Amino acid sequence: MSEENYVSKFWRSHNFRLEPWGNDYEPPIQISEELSLTESDVNPTVETDNWDCFQSSQARSLPNRLIFIDGRRRLDAALVGGNGNTIIYSVFGTIAVGAVVVDRTIPKASYLEPEIDIHRVVGFGGEQETVSTHIPCPLGSKAKLLYKAITRKFDNTPEVRRVIVQTAMLEAEEQLVSKLDVKDADTLVIRDGSLRYESPVFTLGYIKTMHRQYLPEKYAALLCKLLPGQRTPIFEIKNTSQYSWYLKSGDSQHSPQKLGYHDLYGIVRLELSKKNGIDRATEIANQTCYLIPYYASHPSRDPRAPQNLAPVSALERELGRRMGDAILIKRRLQSFLASFGGNE
Repeated sequence: MSEENYVSKFWRSHNFRLEPWGNDYEPPIQISEELSLTESDVNPTVETDNWDCFQSSQARSLPNRLIFIDGRRRLDAALVGGNGNTIIYSVFGTIAVGAVVVDRTIPKASYLEPEIDIHRVVGFGGEQETVSTHIPCPLGSKAKLLYKAITRKFDNTPEVRRVIVQTAMLEAEEQLVSKLDVKDADTLVIRDGSLRYESPVFTLGYIKTMHRQYLPEKYAALLCKLLPGQRTPIFEIKNTSQYSWYLKSGDSQHSPQKLGYHDLYGIVRLELSKKNGIDRATEIANQTCYLIPYYASHPSRDPRAPQNLAPVSALERELGRRMGDAILIKRRLQSFLASFGGNE
């Protein structure tokens, strides 16, 4: 066999596909074998035991009001210090959380004001005391750089910097969700990310990155067969308070086969509190078969399409704008640290 034929055979026989999100983002598929769940961890038959030819019903109605919630985080400056032989890791970080409200009756989308909030935090690993810190700005500047102390304890590792800022962002998102007064089925809240705490009814967790395999192999096979707008049956992850299901987002014009991507391209996972009950959860799951593909981003405008939702993409840009210029802020932090004879 010639080398050319060998190479061709190799690529035909191996299921390697393009990574659509590019190198600037974490890949949407990050499944590790040790994170896979087993049948004892999941109840896949909470809605139906028919996974071979499951077809979800069309939603009887759609909510007229959607609220998309997301947050952004940024490490403004990663620090390392300590006394003697002790190394302590620290971080100055900025987080921003906000919401986009979509009125489907008009239709119109707007930012939920004044709920877009910017927080700056400073935290340390280990037992190091943390203090809120005001960073001076040039005379005449209206900017205020107050980094509030994160007082909870974290492991003292290089990764703690990301953990500190991520934790602060998730807590800010939880506070925003708790402020929303959503008591009727005409409003659906879609939160970018997993529902880590007991969540209000009518709040969806929207997970666009696959970190673990939640379904045993015989059920997971359905994921590669889904077409845009189709979902799996609802399943229950035991020892949690959420139902969950997978859904294929995007449209038929941008199928994985046409783009050279893996069959899991466009797959997202959704979570919903069990407090809704299985009948209501089924109706909401059916609604997502229309809503998620409808608000999916387009590959020409978002490198994380279609998993990243268009309203969330717009919110991310606005949050980034309000977080301030990263280069200027880092210079302020550098000047502040240099004033004490330290190094960045």
